[in-house]
Amino acid sequence: MNRTKTLAAALAVAIVAAACSGGDDEAQTTVVETTAAPTTEATTTTTTEAPTTTTTTEPATSTTTTVPDILRMPLTGAPIAAEAEIPDRPALIVKITNAGPTSTPQAGLNSADIVIEEVINDSVTRLAAVFHSDDADPVGPIRSGRAQDVNILRMFVQPLFAWSGGNASVTRAIRDSDMIDLDARYTPGYYRRSGRTAPNNLYSSTDVLWDQTTDDAGRPVVVFPYLGLDEVPTGDPATEIQIALDSIDAVWTYDPDSGRYFREQEGQDHNTETSDGVEQIWADNVVVMLADYGVNVFDGNPDAQTQGTNPVYVFTGGTVREGIWLRFAQTDPVGLFDNIDDLNELGLQPGRTWLEIPRNADDVLSWS
Repeated sequence: MNRTKTLAAALAVAIVAAACSGGDDEAQTTVVETTAAPTTEATTTTTTEAPTTTTTTEPATSTTTTVPDILRMPLTGAPIAAEAEIPDRPALIVKITNAGPTSTPQAGLNSADIVIEEVINDSVTRLAAVFHSDDADPVGPIRSGRAQDVNILRMFVQPLFAWSGGNASVTRAIRDSDMIDLDARYTPGYYRRSGRTAPNNLYSSTDVLWDQTTDDAGRPVVVFPYLGLDEVPTGDPATEIQIALDSIDAVWTYDPDSGRYFREQEGQDHNTETSDGVEQIWADNVVVMLADYGVNVFDGNPDAQTQGTNPVYVFTGGTVREGIWLRFAQTDPVGLFDNIDDLNELGLQPGRTWLEIPRNADDVLSWS
């Protein structure tokens, strides 16, 4: 049973536990997974004897078909035939700038399985590019972390965390977590790139960063629900998405020919470098997860509250489905459901996903 199904099965208990636990963001959540034993339908054979005739009723045959879970790549949901196809390496998270014209084009974003965009200080955003199934060379510009990173990124199971460092409080929060600290101040493999202006000129490659893997690094598991092999997304039509992330205005436009969403930012194509040149940023899914932002006690910066529940909007296949996200511990996946009563999962298309986390406020999201 995958983690999102387990989360759904335990939510009724978890909601009560969360309500009683106060504000402890490390409160333990007990997940009870119940697996039904195989059911065998008993067959009764009755023989009725008449004075001149004996009739025997043949046993009825009952066949039960069990549909197995689909084996998938953990961070894209792509169906695979065998677990051996999954790369034996941890998730690698690279913090990438998204502030002003000197930060673009970024490098490597179209090779990331998942990109998470959160609001930071100065009303701009920062990206967490999560790599596992693909490589990128170069990747960057690599920038500093935030204390809020710990809250959302631990779901990737002891991931490598590549960043340019941070203040003492943030550094302590990162090192006290189970993420594998690849601080550029103390880790080989980073370089300053000519032609780019500091601080937006620090780069590396995923291969070089994966070479820093330690024995305590984990392996990622599935963090989103996905549609079945024959399922198609259903929902209201939505081919253009407008998202306000403080001062960053992002637009995603759906292309039916490719089945992808393409990103614009500040009225222009938002591009990323690849090993072959430059191309527009795209995703197979855009998930808009509204979050309440507080002020982090460690660094005084915006702090997305990514544990609990709030509205979510799932854009896939040119449609939108509205629901809620649910998450009760830092290591939980992001549960995507239609509502708190039915808890039907909102499955994604297999592929690359951008997880947008704007403020939970009016006028931050619209579509047409």
